[in-house]
Amino acid sequence: MRLFLRLVESEMSRAWTPRGVVPRPRHGFTLVELLVVIAIIGTLVGLLLPAVQAAREASRLSQCSNNMKQVALGLQNYHDANRVLPAAATVGTVDTLQRTGMSWMGFVLPYIELPELYSACMGVQMSAMYMNWNGNSAATKARAPIATFICPTDKVGVLEPQDYRNIGKTTSGNNAFYNSSKSNYVANVAQRMWGSGSGDGTTGQQILASPGAFRRTKGAAYKDFTDGLSKTFLIGEAGGVPAAGTDPAALPGLWAGTSNASGGTMPEIARHTIYKLNSGSSEAFGSYHPGGANFAMSDASVRFVSETIESNPVSGRTDQSNDADIAAKSAEMSNVSRGVYQRLSYRADGLPIGDF
Repeated sequence: MRLFLRLVESEMSRAWTPRGVVPRPRHGFTLVELLVVIAIIGTLVGLLLPAVQAAREASRLSQCSNNMKQVALGLQNYHDANRVLPAAATVGTVDTLQRTGMSWMGFVLPYIELPELYSACMGVQMSAMYMNWNGNSAATKARAPIATFICPTDKVGVLEPQDYRNIGKTTSGNNAFYNSSKSNYVANVAQRMWGSGSGDGTTGQQILASPGAFRRTKGAAYKDFTDGLSKTFLIGEAGGVPAAGTDPAALPGLWAGTSNASGGTMPEIARHTIYKLNSGSSEAFGSYHPGGANFAMSDASVRFVSETIESNPVSGRTDQSNDADIAAKSAEMSNVSRGVYQRLSYRADGLPIGDF
């Protein structure tokens, strides 16, 4: 049967082939056909690539949100156990449990499933003023990446912020070394503070001058958040595209950094809302996510805040050693002209906030 079909096919082929022409079999595509196929594939790749990149960023944004959620829940558990949040940092001061030389991120370690790291560091001053960790086991552990503190979209290396802040320091002349991996999640302290005249001011003055979720000297209790936990930033992202002339490594924080000296900037562990979101300042909140950054509210919910959010900050800094300046800045914070971004950073300004 097969032989018969082959004979029929051969006869039909001969019947349709002109006399004197030897049929030649075709092998593959012509050049024109190949170019058309390549052009189609290139067009499809060009159309699909942005969608793939967007899907990857959406996945990274979700992971960042989950990380921030874990930190916020850890802070909530800390509050449940201690009746207050941790202080932003305890350097030259102590928290309610008389612990010194720790950042809020150090305090929260046992509550985000890192009790071993907390135990290793607890006996060592974590202060930038006293950090002599070089060569010991605590320093090695502090430099290891802590995934819960890192946004997967941020492009700055894990130890680049540490290296940036250690430039020009020597063990013999300056012991203010940072030995810590980066953190993209930092505390909301709302207003930048500084000290003049009598220095940092009294503990009471520092507390009055600290309107954010985290206070410098003594942690705030949730009962102090009279604007509502769901309407007050707890922590936000640090990172993103720097302003002109700014080193990218200056933007993320350091989980073991505890700058709490006069000046009140605390860029290693906290950020202020006197700068716009994604402004590229080393003291501003920001991220590599397009269009905004993640924030954890004080009720542990996480919101993506647009960089176009209304922003009208309090002018200048608060002199935390001057009662008159503290009173004046507190009145300015409660003014209805404040932007929504600033209102969300104050825990008790008395100004209502709608959806954002």
